Amino acid sequence: CSLTQQVADLAEEAGAVCCICREGYKYQPTKVLGIYTFTKRCPVEEYEVRARKTLGYTTVSHYNIVHVECHMAAVRLARARDEWESAALQNASTRCNGLLPLWGPHVPESAFASCLARHTTYLQECTQHRDIGHTCTLHDLKLLLLRFARGRTFHDDTGGGGPLSNMQLVPALVHMALYVINTSRVAAREAAALEGSLGWAAPRLLEAAHDAEGPLYYLALTLMLYPHAKWRSLRVESLRRVITIAQARAAAPGGPALRALPPDHRAPKPWPDYKPYVTFVAVIDQLYNVMFKNVTATTVDQWPIKLAEYIRHNDEANAKAAEKIVTTLTDELLPCSSFAEFCDAAGFLEDIPDPDAFLQTLIDELP
Repeated sequence: CSLTQQVADLAEEAGAVCCICREGYKYQPTKVLGIYTFTKRCPVEEYEVRARKTLGYTTVSHYNIVHVECHMAAVRLARARDEWESAALQNASTRCNGLLPLWGPHVPESAFASCLARHTTYLQECTQHRDIGHTCTLHDLKLLLLRFARGRTFHDDTGGGGPLSNMQLVPALVHMALYVINTSRVAAREAAALEGSLGWAAPRLLEAAHDAEGPLYYLALTLMLYPHAKWRSLRVESLRRVITIAQARAAAPGGPALRALPPDHRAPKPWPDYKPYVTFVAVIDQLYNVMFKNVTATTVDQWPIKLAEYIRHNDEANAKAAEKIVTTLTDELLPCSSFAEFCDAAGFLEDIPDPDAFLQTLIDELP
């Protein structure tokens, strides 16, 4: 009987599990787990019209998880191989050059912070980007969500990884940005910048269509700072803003930044010109309503701290939520062939009962 009980106690790990030792937080609660990632240098905004575009980086993943300790041990054993050649063997033969740490429920902060500093060093080595802070991570998150919104592939540079593995990466990137925002106490400053961007008049919004820190960047920041109720009140306004910049980019994709659209560009553009931008808003909405629906914070002061805590303690729930979001995106949102169909699939009809009239009115009111 005692042997049977012991076998019953050896339950399988739930949630994140190391791909080398096959153990996770159940049997190794204080060891830091990390996600193998691949990061490359790129402009943070392809439509930016400056002579020298603002450079950042973009990250993708096959979402293979490993103890940082196991990774380092494997590298030491494989002396003849480069660190990332060795890591690729554990990463399903997928290229990687980073190890993004997860802060488990019982992992000491000092251990997590040390691994995060090592990951930052990896990012500096592969991107030649020296000043890596939460702004860089926000641009990284924005570019990842844009890939989903555009229906683009994730494996071109790495040889592996798809929509699901990269949606599972999203909460880890959110947590990385939140950790820096919370520890450096810049949430109030960032909230003030976000509030300021929401007050932009139409001419300023048209100019921002070609800015690195434009409406899409501030939408990614919204996820870090605003609770559910605040987002709910901003959903339609967010659609207005992204449709405005879509109109400006379609009218003048190479810039310069426009103060007003020429009269002959007032007509509604083809649906594919708007689709990636409104889908970006829908993905943010899905993250709020599916992945982070159980975060209990109700104020702007509480949200960054509560959201970081929720991500830290709910890796298994977040992985399941990622599956639901990817299914909704691929089966319902990306196949949409019109704005009206999109509003129906994304759940916006209660706020926008006549999508075609909404779109036409918005374009008619542009300066």
